This record gives sequence, structure tokens and C-alpha cells, in this order.
Amino acid sequence: MLFSAAIARADVISFNFHSTSVNNQRVFGEFGVEPVGNWINSSEDMVEDLQNSEGNATTVDMTRSGGARSGSFSGAPLNGSPMKAGLQFFAASSPPFTLSQIPYANYKVIVYLTGFNGNNASLVSDGNSTYYWDPKAFSSILTETLQTTYEEGTDAVKSNYAVFGSDTAPLTESSITISFGLAPGASGGGGIGGFQIVSLPDPPTIMKPEVKVVSYDPISSLLSLTWSSDPGQAYAVKASTDLSNWEIEVATSIEANEDSDKTTEEIDLSGLLELGDQKKIYFRVERL
Repeated sequence: MLFSAAIARADVISFNFHSTSVNNQRVFGEFGVEPVGNWINSSEDMVEDLQNSEGNATTVDMTRSGGARSGSFSGAPLNGSPMKAGLQFFAASSPPFTLSQIPYANYKVIVYLTGFNGNNASLVSDGNSTYYWDPKAFSSILTETLQTTYEEGTDAVKSNYAVFGSDTAPLTESSITISFGLAPGASGGGGIGGFQIVSLPDPPTIMKPEVKVVSYDPISSLLSLTWSSDPGQAYAVKASTDLSNWEIEVATSIEANEDSDKTTEEIDLSGLLELGDQKKIYFRVERL
């Protein structure tokens, strides 16, 4: 039997901030967390209708705030990557850049991070999430920072990119402003080398568990619950005596049935003193 299927590819826009047009500050060919070609190499304060990896114009505009400084970073291993040059900063705050008229309903932004070897901690933020990094001054091997807190006087994690948005929690606004600077008490210089905007599909719909069968044996104090479940998902069962307070934990980390869309669990309630001699007890199943 012959058949065909269309595979939807993500739309990707890749932008490299450079200081001059020398080749070692430019990105040629495929590169990135999303390895695509057609990188935009620019030192302009504003670039409109950014092209995607297929060479098609989009509505996205990039605007750098006035006073943003461009410069290059040492280390031959950075040549030909977004980390070789970019928006330099030497203080706690620096003029940000904004991406506007983003046409995607769901997307993520990958920001490429760089800096001098003497810098031990910088930060980058989209206004909701903030990540810290210590520049990988002599390596273009891509390493993500997941560090969201920082203790003054320490070294941040060695890394060179941060991701804002995800498949399950995508960005949805039509514009985003990326701010950056040195972490509290840090010195030296950091930089933003570039970014990628990646379109994402609609996040998966998460179905709330629905209790199908409930039975209770007062002699053995065994409660049996059957609920709709997703294979491999973990669940917890909680109890309440007033439908307001659900802090009574009856069972935790119940693994769903792998071979069915329903899970049944037998729970011994005899040790739950909180339930006491209550005439009515309510139970609910929560997805972990």
C-alpha cells in the first residue's frame, strides 16, 4: 500500500549580532540549537521583516535600543558562531532588544550567550524568566543554562544559550523584549550573540482524570477507585471533609496503567486519622 504524509516543519528565524562584516563574526551554513541555515548577520539597530530559514520574509522586526554596544569576543573556537560577537555589556543593565510583530500563535526564543573569560556571571531575561550564565569563552559547543537563581560572589554555570518558552508552555505574545546585564557583584564583560525564534504547535491538551468507579468496604477500610488516566502518568489521591480543604494525602505517586486508559487503585484508609469518624468524605484524583 502506498501512502504519503505531510510533515509540518517549524518555522525558524536565526539572527546573529555582529560588530563588523568579517567572516569570523558571521554564521554561514547550518548552526544552532535548531540547526538551520540562512542566518541573518547584522549590526543594524533595526531590521524589518526577518527572513526564516527557507529564505521567506516574515513580519518579525528586530529593534535594538539606542546605545547598544557591539563588539567581538576573543577565542578562535568561537569563530563562525553567534558567540563570536554581539551586544556587549559591562554593567548590571544594558540597552535591550525587542522582537515585534511575531506571527506565530506559539513559539520559543533561543538566546545565544557569550562574553569574556573574566566575566563569571551574567543574566538574561524576557521579563518573566531570568537565567544566569558564565561565558564559555573558548568553546562553541552548545550548552543550555537552566540556572534561575544566583548567589553574589559565585560563578554561574558555564553555558551559551537560554530558552524562553517550551512545547508545553510556549510564548504567545506578538512581541518580546530581551534584557541582559551583569549579575549582582559580577565584573568583566558579557554579551548577547544572537537568537532564534522557533514556531511551535499548539500545546497538548491535558485531560483531567475522571473518577469512574468508587467502592468502599467499611470492614476492611479499603477504598477502591477507578479513573481515566494516561499511560505512564503519575497521580495522587487526596481527601476532603468540606470540599474546600484538600490537604489530606491519601495516596501519592500512583503510576497509571500502561495498557489501558483507566487505572484502579485499592487504598487502605485505616491509618488516616485525619478522617476520623466523618460521616462524609470526598476524594479526588490529581495529575502530578
